[in-house]
Amino acid sequence: MQKKEIQYDELRLYISELRAAVEVVCQSPPFRASAKSGQFLRHIVQQTLNGNVDELKERLIGIALLGRDASYDTGSDAGVRVRANDVRKRLATYYAANSSDSEFTLEVPAGSYVPHFYLPRIFENAQPGPSENSVTEQSSAFAELPQARALSLQQLALPTLVALFLCVICLRWQLAQEHPFVTFWNTVFQDHHALLYVPLSPAGGQQEVVPVDRLEDTAPLFNLAGQFHTRITLTRSLAAPLGAKDILILVGAIPAPSSNEVLSSANVLDSVSPTGSSRLVIDDSPSGRRIVDRRGGNPAVNLYGRAALLTIVNGPQRSIHVDGTDEGAIDSLIEAMCEPNAFPDDLIDSFQDGTVTQIVLPMEPSARAVVFHESLSVTHAAMHGPL
Repeated sequence: MQKKEIQYDELRLYISELRAAVEVVCQSPPFRASAKSGQFLRHIVQQTLNGNVDELKERLIGIALLGRDASYDTGSDAGVRVRANDVRKRLATYYAANSSDSEFTLEVPAGSYVPHFYLPRIFENAQPGPSENSVTEQSSAFAELPQARALSLQQLALPTLVALFLCVICLRWQLAQEHPFVTFWNTVFQDHHALLYVPLSPAGGQQEVVPVDRLEDTAPLFNLAGQFHTRITLTRSLAAPLGAKDILILVGAIPAPSSNEVLSSANVLDSVSPTGSSRLVIDDSPSGRRIVDRRGGNPAVNLYGRAALLTIVNGPQRSIHVDGTDEGAIDSLIEAMCEPNAFPDDLIDSFQDGTVTQIVLPMEPSARAVVFHESLSVTHAAMHGPL
């Protein structure tokens, strides 16, 4: 039976109880795993209880909670919508494992950012009135709560263990249902510190600058980082050592390091570059760039013509390398990775330790992408002989 919704003009009667109920939800395992989702839930609840539902518009939430500018484009920036959907999923997971007739509950309906609140069913059964029977029923209903104190420790522990078990099952189900696009970029942005390597190009004399066209090509990655409430750090050199939580994103061909950083750059490239770890590489042939299978045995890969190549190395250092036979192919791959509807689902398992994942994305409309998941040990053995 559906709980009775608390009407907006009655919320003031239950403010303390609703704040306490929301705090319990925010301290539960589903929300402890995402502080930002808990912050979002507290914000929309507080605004509602304060009578400021007019403030719960997408643009106003983005400005107040996500630090967006007043003129930001809500059509292209889905930060508020992504966070609201995550809150809805976590609420569903919590209530699936913590259903109680004595608990105030809430939901955030799809298409709205104004939460709805519901009375405990025990309140519904205790209808106020002047008659003796109704008073007796109300007293009996509330008397059920303190009776829990007489339960044994085993009786108290059993529901908790069952709830934890159900919570784990629900969380695993939620992860299984989560869009590969969200899972992939959560791993990049939430579990790591993303670094974007932008090689310098000569600009006259000894001066070197960052190519403007390369920065324009990578703009979708910076926009995507903003949607996940994080940022990408630019790095102009491969000489600096990477930390355990760093993940290096490389775009396009990697130029030879300058003489003053040859040794240190080579050390980094050995652990993150596809040229030292992967089966497929881009070969600069006299007729142009092409994708080559260095191990052979799959000549079809060499016949793709225009194509993009994505390589994810999960060695001591993690890296994502976006490359292709031409700039157009590289741009297409970046756009596909930054759009949920075009994202390659096969990348869902691409961050397993000790593996290399490569995907060839042909530019021909009818051609299908080809994915390779291999272990680093197998790849190194094939390229360099026994370890």
